[in-house]
Amino acid sequence: MPNIGFTSTRDKKLKIDFWQSIAQGVAPDGGLLVPTQLPKISRKLISDKKFWEKSRMSDLSTLLHRLFIPKSEISDFALQKMMHKAHNFDLPLESLDKQTFILRIDTGPTASFKDIAARSLAALLEEYCNKFKRVINIIVATSGDTGVAIADAFGGSSRVTVSILYPSGGVSEIQEKQMLQVDEQYENIQAIPISGNFDVCQDVSKILQGARELVHADNKNITNFKCEIQNKLGKKLSSALVEKIVKIVSTLNLSSANSINIWRLIPQMTQYFVAYKKLVEKKVIKAGDYIIFAVPSGNVGHLMAGLYARSVGLPVKGFVIGTNSNNVLANIIGSGTIKHHIFTKTSSPSMDILDPSNLERLLYMAAQNVGNHATIDFSTMKQDIKNNYAHDGVVSLSRYGVTQDMLRYLQNLIWAEDIETDEEIFAMMERVGRKYRLTMEPHGTTALVATIRARSKKAVKPEDVVVVMETAHPDKFPESLKEAHVEVAKNRKHKTLERLNKFSISKMGKKTMPVDLLKIAQKIQKIAY
Repeated sequence: MPNIGFTSTRDKKLKIDFWQSIAQGVAPDGGLLVPTQLPKISRKLISDKKFWEKSRMSDLSTLLHRLFIPKSEISDFALQKMMHKAHNFDLPLESLDKQTFILRIDTGPTASFKDIAARSLAALLEEYCNKFKRVINIIVATSGDTGVAIADAFGGSSRVTVSILYPSGGVSEIQEKQMLQVDEQYENIQAIPISGNFDVCQDVSKILQGARELVHADNKNITNFKCEIQNKLGKKLSSALVEKIVKIVSTLNLSSANSINIWRLIPQMTQYFVAYKKLVEKKVIKAGDYIIFAVPSGNVGHLMAGLYARSVGLPVKGFVIGTNSNNVLANIIGSGTIKHHIFTKTSSPSMDILDPSNLERLLYMAAQNVGNHATIDFSTMKQDIKNNYAHDGVVSLSRYGVTQDMLRYLQNLIWAEDIETDEEIFAMMERVGRKYRLTMEPHGTTALVATIRARSKKAVKPEDVVVVMETAHPDKFPESLKEAHVEVAKNRKHKTLERLNKFSISKMGKKTMPVDLLKIAQKIQKIAY
């Protein structure tokens, strides 16, 4: 098997090796890391019923990681041991009807699908730190589930700290309790509520990581960095203040654990393979048959993991994505435009995103698949999204080098629906509870509504088997359950969430921090190794 390296979405000449990709998280040029190639699992193996029947979840994750990790760096035995420890829980597959299934990716320690990637990333980063005698300080922005999954995975580490940035008032109460609990439990973890939405938290994370590259920067690069801060955060910083921030960041060895980190996406392929395994075991499909996945989409990481799974050989006919009223991606897929509008809080907070980071990877993949070797102007695209998302406006993606061939590639592969009201989500949650005796949460329900619409529009055929991704435990969203008049059955309760429900958040709460890069950097420095 050839060595698979990594490059940047913004500069294909850039070469990053395996251990660099683990430690850095993002590309030094501001782009996102992507594999230089996507190796294939043989069609013979994929079509082998016995392969699916004998493979545990950890076996599948080991296989997928092996595609991108050189044996010279981590042996088969060591990798299998890592994945067995990381992925020691099951993902139940439930049936709505003969063609529609729900994969519950909410059974891990923190009750969301983020556990799969977080626990794998933790194992790999710990291996890196031990091998090279390094320490890493992770900064992670979260819209609810990522932060606690990463914090739980790294809790107690002697080589890695985690600083979680989350939007104050922009996550559910139980999600905030989870983050505050791990903050109290571990000295190497801290949760920081930020005044702003998820996009602001993510921008702070990216800017601070970008400051790593400015230690020996010239005046031009410092000026560009100041412009980036103004474009993303609307703040003018003096050169003296930027120098203070850079001086602190230069000592921190920062890394990312958001889905901007490629090692959040590679492990997430596992859940797609597990869903397929379950369908083969249940004799719903034969090994080698093609199926469709329905994915709730916000930052586009979950969808990208599915696209990578398809690229390495999983028989996937296509994807249905559901977005909420913050429907940037649905418009991009549907019309090839960025339609700007005001940020809206919804019942699905992990999808309340107007600037999806993994859009770069999605468009990069489209360009690679249609043979477009021109460089897409992602930097200007991101800047325009930031400058315009507070008001209505429409910008064609062709402005940035996105071609019609690229759009057709995406439209042939992905069917997008935007579900713009919470009322429609609550009504579907009630219907599923009443008709099927199943309890769903808002994010997975968005994907289900999108699936039903796609079937009604003949975009999905009646005989197509669809697996809907249920991404978090319903008990994380008690207000939504109340609105939908549904409850989680006792045998479906998550023990950690049940225990946290007994605590008052007023006794756990923290003061909201303003969007002050220097103060946030200083706060990270306080717990840094």
